Amino acid sequence: MNELIRKLTPAIELFIVLILGFGLFIYSSTRGFFVVNSNYNHSWTYKITSQGDFSIVIYETVALLIILYILKIRNWSISDFNLDFTLKMIWIGLLIMFVRNVIGNIGYKIFELVNVVDKTTLKHVQFGLESNWVSISLIIIVNSIYEEFILIGYFFKRLEKYHPALVIGLSMFIRLSYHTYQGWMSLFAIVPTGLVFGYYYYKYKKLWPLIIAHGFWNLIASLGMHFHWLEKLHDLNG
Repeated sequence: MNELIRKLTPAIELFIVLILGFGLFIYSSTRGFFVVNSNYNHSWTYKITSQGDFSIVIYETVALLIILYILKIRNWSISDFNLDFTLKMIWIGLLIMFVRNVIGNIGYKIFELVNVVDKTTLKHVQFGLESNWVSISLIIIVNSIYEEFILIGYFFKRLEKYHPALVIGLSMFIRLSYHTYQGWMSLFAIVPTGLVFGYYYYKYKKLWPLIIAHGFWNLIASLGMHFHWLEKLHDLNG
């Protein structure tokens, strides 16, 4: 088996890693997208449960271990992923999250001004949080490391010979492909994430700030669902 892994071409290695990492999520998200958007007059609610969270954590942990095993056999080292850490990266992660949110909000306002989206777009897909904080904490930690390790750390290293615009664009597209279950609003969250994260990593080659930014965003999203911040904001805006 190890000899077979060593003989893989870089393209086949990339395909295997991406299928292991995101294939199942892309399939389920695509199904969700077509179900959700088959009737735009209906408001859809995705229930986020502890059982679902634990299932994702287990899958991502096992998949990441398999991917790490494959990469180790193929002579990848931990230094390839730029995982050096300093406390300053916490603040950089917060700044990245802030910039990403500003770009997303500006994008939404522009589309709102030209009547492409409206309040019904915001309400079309909603989330019901039924998870406990143990499973939420695990998701925040594991998922943030998992996605950025594969989609940024690995992906950018494997395609480092190509133009950065192409790598950033492909990385963003893959990220978007497993978030389509969120409906059209995913464009205003995932596209800015892909662009900002990709540009930062290309420019500075530091992975931890992106993991931290991802974790903070997952935390804020969970708190928002728990305290119903978005619904309260809608009520204030009348």
